[in-house]
Parts: sequence; structure tokens; C-alpha cells
Amino acid sequence: MSSIDRITRYATRWLALLGFGGLLVLAIMTAIDVLSRSLLSAPIHGVNDVSSVVMAVVIASCIPASLYDRSNISVEILGSMGGPSLERVFRVFASLVVLIFMSLMAWYFVPYTEETYRTARQTWVLAWPVWPWWAAATAFLFLAAFVQLLNFINDIIVMVTGGRVDPQGVETKLVPSRNPNSESDA
Repeated sequence: MSSIDRITRYATRWLALLGFGGLLVLAIMTAIDVLSRSLLSAPIHGVNDVSSVVMAVVIASCIPASLYDRSNISVEILGSMGGPSLERVFRVFASLVVLIFMSLMAWYFVPYTEETYRTARQTWVLAWPVWPWWAAATAFLFLAAFVQLLNFINDIIVMVTGGRVDPQGVETKLVPSRNPNSESDA
């Protein structure tokens, strides 16, 4: 496993874990808010504020790991009917489309984040500045685009060298598998 691949793997997994931790905290806050509203008629002020800024970060923090593990949905009917060579070509094409999409999404988050900073936008109740949260989400989307760039390069290498295409990841002699169940990762 290359050092870039290893660093990317750990970074994306820790980032996803952090995102799920934020989601867990948000779920607990929401449950406590619902219980205090119904039992004590006393809502916890600011839960909606926290939710509005944390959700974007939580979602964006999980995208790089999903792309790294290639756990996105793919339809491989045409490629499998056309043989391994055509399957590799379709995989490169699909990888390119995802790369373009992730790059554009990250790029379009930049002006929005700049606007929230420039206008000093805040949450309604807690008056938290919104821009740091959107800056984090934007950075995570750029990381996702970088991860997809690595996937795209890997797919090109597999297509050119004629490596084997595996539904759980890409295997080739030049670029190791990213299959979490692979013995070479242990």
C-alpha cells in the first residue's frame, strides 16, 4: 500500500468517524429536546441551530470515505456483458463523471462559504457564525474530490495495464486493492 493511499485511507476513515460522532451528538440532543418538550414543556433552545450547521459537516465528512471504499452505487450490466476490457473503460468513464461532479460541488461551495463569511451570517438563537461550519464542509468536499482523483488514476492504470476489476475494489500489481477484507492491508 503506497504512503499516499495509506494516509488517505486513515484520513477518510477518521473523518467519517468524526462525522458519525457529530451525528450521534446531534441525535442525542434532538432526543433530549423532544423529551423535554413533551414531558416538561421546556424545549432546549438552539438545537435547531446546531442541527443546521452540523448536518452539512456530517454529510460532507462521510463522502471521502465512501468514495475511498468505492461504496457508491454502480450499475455494471453493460460492462459485464462486454467483457473485462469494456468493463474497465466504463469504470474509467464512471470514475471521471464522479470526479467532475465532486470537483464542481466542492468548487461551488466556495462562493457560498465566502458569502457566509463576508455577510457575517449567524445562527438564529445561538448566534454562532455559520462560515466555519461551511468552510469545514467545503474542505471535506475538496478532500472527496482528491480521493476521487486517486480512484480515477487507479482506474486508468487498471485499464491500461489490463488489471483485474473486482466489485469490492480495483486490484492490480501496480496499485494495491482497497478492499478492507484484503489480507495485504493487515
